[in-house]
Amino acid sequence: MRRLIVSFALGLAFVVPSALTHFSDAPLQEARCPSGDGLDWVLPGACEHADEAPPGVDVTEPVPTAELKERDGGGAEAYAAAQELGVPAPAQAAATSPAVTCEGDGSAGYRTQAMYVVEAGRTNRFSALQASFQLWAAGVDDVVNRSAALTGGVRHVRYVTEASGGSCVAKVLNVTVPAGSLASFNSSIAAIQALGYTEPSRKYLMWTDATVLCGIASMYPNDSDSQGNPNNGSYAQYARVDSGCWGFGDGATQHSVEAHELLHTYGGVMSTAPHGTRAGHCWDESDTMCYADGGGFAMQQVCPAEREYLFDCNNDDYYSTYPDPGSWLDGHWNAADSRFLIGGGNGSGGGTPGAPTVLGATIAVNNPAVPGLATQASVTPALPTGRTVASVQWKSPKADCSFSTPTEVQTEVTCSATSSTATTVTATVTDSTGATKAVTSPLTFATGTTRAVSIALGAAGQSPADGGTAGVCTGAAFPLNATVLDTASGRPVKGLATALTKQTTTMTAPASAGSPVTGATGVATQPQTATVSTTYRGRTAAGNVYAAAGPATLVAAPATCTTSLTAELAADRVWYGDTVAVTGDLSATSGAATVVPSGVSLAVRLTTDAGKGLSLGTVKTAADGSYSFAAKPTANGTISVALTAGTSYTGGAATAGTITVDVPDTLITGAVDKTSVAYGQTVTVTGTLRRDAGGTTSPLASKSVSVYVTPAGGTAVKVGAASTKADGTFSIAVALKVSGTLSVSYAGASGQPAAKVDVGAVTAVSWSTAVTASASSSTVAAGGSVTLSGSVSRTWSGATSPAPAIKVKVTFRATGSSTTTVVSSVTTTTSGTFTAKVYPKASGTWTLTVSDVAGYVSANSSPLTITVS
Repeated sequence: MRRLIVSFALGLAFVVPSALTHFSDAPLQEARCPSGDGLDWVLPGACEHADEAPPGVDVTEPVPTAELKERDGGGAEAYAAAQELGVPAPAQAAATSPAVTCEGDGSAGYRTQAMYVVEAGRTNRFSALQASFQLWAAGVDDVVNRSAALTGGVRHVRYVTEASGGSCVAKVLNVTVPAGSLASFNSSIAAIQALGYTEPSRKYLMWTDATVLCGIASMYPNDSDSQGNPNNGSYAQYARVDSGCWGFGDGATQHSVEAHELLHTYGGVMSTAPHGTRAGHCWDESDTMCYADGGGFAMQQVCPAEREYLFDCNNDDYYSTYPDPGSWLDGHWNAADSRFLIGGGNGSGGGTPGAPTVLGATIAVNNPAVPGLATQASVTPALPTGRTVASVQWKSPKADCSFSTPTEVQTEVTCSATSSTATTVTATVTDSTGATKAVTSPLTFATGTTRAVSIALGAAGQSPADGGTAGVCTGAAFPLNATVLDTASGRPVKGLATALTKQTTTMTAPASAGSPVTGATGVATQPQTATVSTTYRGRTAAGNVYAAAGPATLVAAPATCTTSLTAELAADRVWYGDTVAVTGDLSATSGAATVVPSGVSLAVRLTTDAGKGLSLGTVKTAADGSYSFAAKPTANGTISVALTAGTSYTGGAATAGTITVDVPDTLITGAVDKTSVAYGQTVTVTGTLRRDAGGTTSPLASKSVSVYVTPAGGTAVKVGAASTKADGTFSIAVALKVSGTLSVSYAGASGQPAAKVDVGAVTAVSWSTAVTASASSSTVAAGGSVTLSGSVSRTWSGATSPAPAIKVKVTFRATGSSTTTVVSSVTTTTSGTFTAKVYPKASGTWTLTVSDVAGYVSANSSPLTITVS
């Protein structure tokens, strides 16, 4: 249901008491009064903002009682709008019923008191319109409840009620005030207060039988998120609607004015809200509370038109039973929390908590972090019903910050030990519908207190006690590791620079062995080699966070390492061109020490069944001595891994296993778009080339495919070729000049057999030919010249076109002779025309002839007679 929206220009009075500290610990916002009259004499510190009536409504014109009784209020459209937005109406819903929710004794607690107000001396229409007032009051409740349903909750207006036919209706008071009391909002409030209607536990919803304004209400501009908010029962509040604007919201593109004004008294819309104006409304249409009120913002169409009959477009400014966690509304005053609503306040009294309707999330980070040490971070998704978390991604703009589990809801973040300036961390949650929510938290650092750290050295996978010896392989690279731990927590320190030195017995002073920086595991690694016994030392310098540590000492004792090699094949059968994993481990010992041989080069070989040795490549061992190599064997045989003996290691070899290499099949398809064309016209040949490895097919890309035509009883003629695309498809345009059987073939390659497919018979039909000619003169003097000009056209399948590049013979027959002589020839232009200059020596006829041209039927022009005088 889509409707034209008419934004109401409704009055709003901001009410700011001079002292609010007794009910709220939040700072009072500065009153903003764009224009209007002060209300200080009625409500301390208040200001008023009166606006225009809706288009087509003249509030100064009295409205007949009969016309008012035809108005149904906002209930029906509230239900219809919610249903259009995906919230089905309950089966028992009766949007045109005056019934409202019964609660308690109908009087106790925080309630809205409905009243009809008329000046003395004027016609009192209470009896005639009482049922309409109660219907309109129920319509306001429908707007409140259906708006709550959009976020999965239940809210109802807690009216002062009276029993009616087994249910409850709003109790509407019949109030008469002195003449002239309704001339302004100020005077109407004063008159009502004089009659004793001043209870802070009441919102007074007044149908004022006057022709002064459309609607106006009091609101305190305080966005504190607590039940002590001044809009929540600290003072009596008033909403006034004059007769010209009673009972709207019936589908005539008009929302409920009563609902709009009552929502003001509940505390909406704050100017600090994301889409709030400075005059108490919002600018993100469509929305019951949004219109161009002169509050400094241009209107924007953000939500569907149906939202005009409901509160809060996108539920993010002033009314939601489940505000997005961490959003502005989650931390500021929310009218859905009003204790004047059943289900508001502390959530009791018949209401139900809401549920998320869009993906939300909250983030928590354990601040402040110690630079270099991990700190916890977590994100808590808020998922709409039926959705699940699809992914989580943690990031930080600080490049040296890393996450232990960057795709989990809980993680640890570690930044460099040198960090001091605060940064942020962001978690992006994606749900099962593809919706995303990114939430960001500051990450601060605690500095200034020096922390003790320890440093220990290790080499080649060994971690001896301080000053101990580690065996290494002579001349072979080995990792020298410096591990730095925070003494108090025992946790690794990231981003701390270490200073390493080395010294042999022949060196008079230590030399630098590098300055590696610790990673997230607290380990700094620097490659080393040693051919003689070498003493290594490591230390860290004092900084803003960590005290100096070290030196730690380690002696590297080199020797030729004894090795042991293992090898294994992942499979004993493979398709030609596919890989098979060769894995294993290289272990080494230096004396009694076990050395982890990292970065050692191993040769992988294939010995064929015929005894031929083939190199498959080389692989280097990983940091733990393991290796993994993707081999592509091309023949049956045995795969082995070998280490060449040298100063560093003893040699060795290991057999991984035997391998059988199967040759896959080649699948080729072809099709031609036309089977019969005129000679030289284009046909398009398409198809696919695929590899079939035991039923598993894959495209053969960048392979040459050729097109042949074989005439009946003749030899195949190659007529075209092209390379396959990445998906194995091909398309070849062929200028067909041969008739016969068309085929597509692939010549094959090592490990991929040739293949051919016959597509079918194709015919290159000869063109029907027509020649026209004319002479520049029919007589010529002996020795003179005549220009012959004309054109050649060709026809096939009813279509005629110029015949370009066709050889045309110029022939002559003398008068009285039976012999025809070819004098010369010319070639047609791209437009099929030709020109020939001849020098007649005798009288006779000239003919232009097309003959013996492949693909063209022979044809002659009409004879041209030229007389020589």
